[in-house]
Amino acid sequence: MLETPLGFAQWSARPTADTTWRRPSTHSARRCAVSDPPQCSNDGRAVLASRPRAYPEPEVSESLEDLRRDIDSLDEQLVTLLGQRAKLVQEIGHRKADTGIPVFDPGRERDVLARVTAINPGPYEDDHIQAIYREVMAASRSLEEPPRVGYLGPPHTFSHQAAQQYFGRLADLTPLGSFRDIFDFVDRSPRVSGVVPIENTTSGTIGETLDLFVTRTVFIQAEIQLPVSHNLLATSGSTDWACVYSHPHAIAQCRGWIERHLGTTPIMEVASTAEAARRTADEPHTAAIGPLSAAEAFGLEVLQQDIQDIASNRTRFYVIGDKPAARTGRDKMALMVAVHDRVGALHDVLSCLRDHDLNLSFIQSRPSRLKPDDYIFFLEMMGHPDEEAVQQALRVLGESTVLTRVLGAWPLSN
Repeated sequence: MLETPLGFAQWSARPTADTTWRRPSTHSARRCAVSDPPQCSNDGRAVLASRPRAYPEPEVSESLEDLRRDIDSLDEQLVTLLGQRAKLVQEIGHRKADTGIPVFDPGRERDVLARVTAINPGPYEDDHIQAIYREVMAASRSLEEPPRVGYLGPPHTFSHQAAQQYFGRLADLTPLGSFRDIFDFVDRSPRVSGVVPIENTTSGTIGETLDLFVTRTVFIQAEIQLPVSHNLLATSGSTDWACVYSHPHAIAQCRGWIERHLGTTPIMEVASTAEAARRTADEPHTAAIGPLSAAEAFGLEVLQQDIQDIASNRTRFYVIGDKPAARTGRDKMALMVAVHDRVGALHDVLSCLRDHDLNLSFIQSRPSRLKPDDYIFFLEMMGHPDEEAVQQALRVLGESTVLTRVLGAWPLSN
């Protein structure tokens, strides 16, 4: 190994296949200007550590231009293959149109992501491969029919992030003003989708979402699991704020941190975390709690990251549409059940599910909109309405309850 005049490590031989690069210490990272391996030890020299590699290394002796020509050649192959894939997608779209099959197929997209993840040799992480293929599938859907998706706006909220994560950035994403507007958008428009939150690991179930299923004829088609990171945002590093803005759910998910660090600073509720960031950008003596995307969109500084009380904070979203997703063999489904006002009524519902080997994963009660002092139960379980065991259970429940309605079915996430 030789030292260049600038102190960068220069290797005269290619590393062997059983070596990998050790992460540099923080104070030496600035010294090592080479992006990716080799990396630096405390004295600025590259260090090797033993671990098998699952992918080949380029020859270090190749010039930079040679490597770039190799990349250009690979790009040409990728574009050609993507074009061939797109033509197949278009043919599938024509056949779907002839038979009335919906363009959006959550089960097929889940299987594609699972397959490309399984064959991923590295060095891309599985999340990287899935993100790339979500955008490929979003572009493919746009060739058939660009998906229209309603979400709780404005842009740069967690609902916006969830919609982008699932449908890709090429989808026609429509910000709407309320959960009711999203349900009406789906209920009244053919071949559109909506994204609505259902529960958070910190603040619990979103009751308003469940209530809207009572009065709207929409179906759950998929679910999205979104890691939720809250951050303290401001125009400067000052801590003398007139108030801190955020959405009520974000405030609830950061309650412990707020009590420990913000003292008597007033906390003001607004319609969304993006609105909180917008107000802070316009009012220099305030701060906001919201996502990093909102900080970037409104030019705010991130004063503190990950201030949520539970590090693994996540929000689960439903994707809703005009019909349940097709059966895949690995599915979840949701029911809405209203029971008679008698002792043991809920016990009988749960016993029916047990007797038909249906594994319950979620149950939540809400006050009934149909009759005062009555409650409606929302349940999720493994299975699909097209399965025989589920059909038998639904027949029993239909005879023994005031109301039993299938709210949807969707492919089980990998």
